[in-house]
Amino acid sequence: MGKEKPSSSCNVLMFPWLAQGHFTPFLELAKILSSRNFNVHFCSSPIILQSIAKLNLSPSIHLVELRLPSTPDLPPHHHTTTALPPRFADALQEAFQNTESTFYDVVSSVNPDLLIYDGFQPWAASLNIPAVHLSTAGAVAMSSLAHNRVDRARGSKFPFPEIYYHDHEIRKFISMAKKNPTGVDLGSLGFKSIEQSHKIMFINSCREMEGKYVDYLSHLTKKEVMAIGPLIRPTTDEEDHADIVQWLHDKGESSCVLASFGSEYSMSSTDMEEIAFGLEISEVNFIWVVKFPAGVDTAVEEAVPEGYLERVKGRGIVVKGWVPQAKILADRKICGFLSHCGWNSLLESLTFGVPIIALPLHLDQPGNARLVEEIGVGVEALKGENGEIKREEVAKALRKVAMEKSGEEMKQKARELSVKMRLSGEKMIDEAVDKLLQLCRKN
Repeated sequence: MGKEKPSSSCNVLMFPWLAQGHFTPFLELAKILSSRNFNVHFCSSPIILQSIAKLNLSPSIHLVELRLPSTPDLPPHHHTTTALPPRFADALQEAFQNTESTFYDVVSSVNPDLLIYDGFQPWAASLNIPAVHLSTAGAVAMSSLAHNRVDRARGSKFPFPEIYYHDHEIRKFISMAKKNPTGVDLGSLGFKSIEQSHKIMFINSCREMEGKYVDYLSHLTKKEVMAIGPLIRPTTDEEDHADIVQWLHDKGESSCVLASFGSEYSMSSTDMEEIAFGLEISEVNFIWVVKFPAGVDTAVEEAVPEGYLERVKGRGIVVKGWVPQAKILADRKICGFLSHCGWNSLLESLTFGVPIIALPLHLDQPGNARLVEEIGVGVEALKGENGEIKREEVAKALRKVAMEKSGEEMKQKARELSVKMRLSGEKMIDEAVDKLLQLCRKN
């Protein structure tokens, strides 16, 4: 990205959490660092490393296995959140926390000058080497977390009223926390991970999107927060999906919407039905990606309303499983992204200048959806008072982006933001590399 390689190599150990939304941005940073003469050791579970090993990586990126405790309930192929049955989620987090001593063995073997680590393992930064926390969530989410840990105790409100949460979203947060039988407080782990970071921390974001939230996070944590995003997988890493490419080929420019809700979330049949009808009555061209829980082999025809595929034929297609999301979003036929507002998906869409139709489901997604509306690059589909998806609201939001004048304004803002994100990201990466070099040389 524009700078000459440093004259001497730094030995970096990277240690992300076991979810695709975490190890993907870590891997993109690893590629950048390896191009700057850093020697990168990427530590993860064998099942994740198997998928990474298929990529054409630099020889200076070394894959290092992290062995998790294997039990009959959590065999090695489940040592990732990808395709993980929901009943195993807590067991995976507990097993990951139990790798502390194993990770220290990795550190002894690699002998790194520097550690870049994630939000669920503050203990990783307790060794006598410089450690930098890389947040894979955005600054809205992380500043909200830090506020809840620091300023809320003093009775102050989050200072940005643009970011708010509905009652049903708050209830869902509380319910998810109560259901965690392992006793692992992920919020505390996340904040402690930030505290353990060196005087700087990285965040996969851009100041053009979240500048005031980055500054607030810096104020709360007393650290220099460097927004080094977007760290997203390039389209060149993805395979073709011939049927989608052909279908798009026959459509007009900026006339289609991609609807997809993340790699690790499967919807209830009721929610799927509402989305199906929302897409149908919107009269917008669409590609809808559907996913089912691990081990459930449901045919697309069984998952959609009777006669649905015939009724939307020519205007919409429904695809099961994986699709090359970045490649589709980069296509000029796409004018909007009906999304759960997972942070990586949001960054990916805006990188390609595609506005968002927000349908947040849980975790940081409601805050991300409010951010999209605040900066004018999307609109949220309103839900019922208990969080139920409503087909009429989905259709209304789709038409706003794809068919109405307000959508043209969002598209223009999204395109302008895309250019700013790219230029800012290149500049911030240069600054981040300089910071890391300084840390390595001091060690």
